[in-house]
Amino acid sequence: MLAPATPVELARPAEVAQRARDGRRTAIRLFAALLLLTALLRLPAFFVAEFNSDETYLATQADVIKNGGNLYKEATDRKPPLVPYLYAATFAITGTTGLWSVRVAAMFAIALTALLLALEARRRYGTRAAWIAGALLVFSSVAFAPADGQAANFEVFMLPAMTAAILLARRDRAFSSGVAVAIATLAKQTGAATLLPIVYLAWRFRGRRGAGNALLGFAIPIALAALVVGPGQLLFWSVLGNGSYLSANAISLFVGILFVVMTAGFIAPNLPILWTLPRAWRERARRDDTDLWLWLLSAAVSVAIGLRFFGHYYIQLLPPLCLLSAGMLTATSRFARLATIALAAATAAVFSIIGFFAPLHRGAQYESVSKFIAAKTRPDDRVLVWGSMPEIYWASDRRPATRFVTNSFLSGNNPGRPPVTGDPKLATPGAWDLFWEDTRLHPPLYILDTTPAKIRGSQYTPISRFPRLKALVDRSYHYVTRIDGIDIYKEDSRPH
Repeated sequence: MLAPATPVELARPAEVAQRARDGRRTAIRLFAALLLLTALLRLPAFFVAEFNSDETYLATQADVIKNGGNLYKEATDRKPPLVPYLYAATFAITGTTGLWSVRVAAMFAIALTALLLALEARRRYGTRAAWIAGALLVFSSVAFAPADGQAANFEVFMLPAMTAAILLARRDRAFSSGVAVAIATLAKQTGAATLLPIVYLAWRFRGRRGAGNALLGFAIPIALAALVVGPGQLLFWSVLGNGSYLSANAISLFVGILFVVMTAGFIAPNLPILWTLPRAWRERARRDDTDLWLWLLSAAVSVAIGLRFFGHYYIQLLPPLCLLSAGMLTATSRFARLATIALAAATAAVFSIIGFFAPLHRGAQYESVSKFIAAKTRPDDRVLVWGSMPEIYWASDRRPATRFVTNSFLSGNNPGRPPVTGDPKLATPGAWDLFWEDTRLHPPLYILDTTPAKIRGSQYTPISRFPRLKALVDRSYHYVTRIDGIDIYKEDSRPH
């Protein structure tokens, strides 16, 4: 016969439930504080039309999705599909294609990442570390040039799932952590590098079975995404079609200088999350932080892949750095801790203010030509912008005639490399065949040639370098006008 429960034993479930409620309330308050801080530092989001062309490229893809089009067949990119679908969902929910809407979504992504880091920091280092880790992530996320730190880019939407993967793996949830890594990978391919710390943790807890569960969790969402967008399309545009873009033979003095400049540009404003790193390395064994160092290593490899070193690539370094820093700052003097946080906050505030002036430095003028196209075309008309100006598609609310939103796939002139004279032989394999297939299905009413405007190296890829395209323009189009250096041609056979 069981002995009757004592009052203390009866109280235990209630105490556990109360602690759980208290924990949830604390997490909600912490998230609200982090979200408010994030929104304050990202206020330029509501005043600047566009921070970089990646945003308008994604917006163009989102418009295709929103109107029932096939992502990779009507507006492709060298990326997985998740972020374009997030853009499309945000536009559908808010009823606008204004980029402020997706930047609000990015604010939630940053705040959620900060919350997840805070929860992990509390588990590892205590309550004080939770607030430090969350605040440092919010501060450091804007300590970039506005085009990198304020934009709603791929890395921002990759961070929450990447961070959740570490939390789940640390709690011996191998399968769920694998699923989280897959979600991060569907935002950007480099998310897959987080499998390194995940598999390490899974193996440490459960051996081969744990590692297998993590990999299975990773594989299932990738397979489901492939079924949605097409296995061949996902494989080619996310992996196989990136050969020339990621080619290691592009190592050069230009790339070396780019690496030094961009890495220095990351280190200088992010000293608050970097200065404790040497001590953290010395104490890594005592603190059981091997997984964080593997996470940092995987993020560093992700930054280096492709040898392009754009500023926003460095964003994926922030979560492990903030966690390591928070752990160290809890063991430093009060003065050092407060000085570090104050410096991070001041740096973030300066970069936030700079964000309001981002349009003053924008080289591409697209407003006038976009208004012309919007006025001279119907919503179902297609246009072709030759060059690298997705802003025109977005601002005119007109869909591209081909799946290639920029001509880098066709010319071999990829971002982050010295420009080369355009040549069809430098194109992504099969791209020109797809281009001609697309233009047969959706003949552009207008062709806009950005070559004379010399926008983003367009002068190196004039239409005259591509004989078949030049023949099409000469045969079927006539010159209309030039707006802000952009030549506009209209198809002869359509009067409207």
